Amino acid sequence: MNTFSTQDFYISCVLKSAGLQLQNLIRNSNGKVTFVFANPDQIAETTIQKHWNKELKVISLELVEAINQLKTRIHSGI
Repeated sequence: MNTFSTQDFYISCVLKSAGLQLQNLIRNSNGKVTFVFANPDQIAETTIQKHWNKELKVISLELVEAINQLKTRIHSGI
């Protein structure tokens, strides 16, 4: 399966709230986290482009939940 990786926290929140499945968090030696998402059919790239073009529609509660979930995962080491 194709994957998409990023170290951008808020792009990761956007992808998660848009329905992409987070597969892994990888913490490197200097503490930065890389978010790895399943990316069938290059959905991540399309979603990010829509985000930057202000065309992406997500449910605001899902975005807030994604922010909280990813913060928890980063700080708990999960």
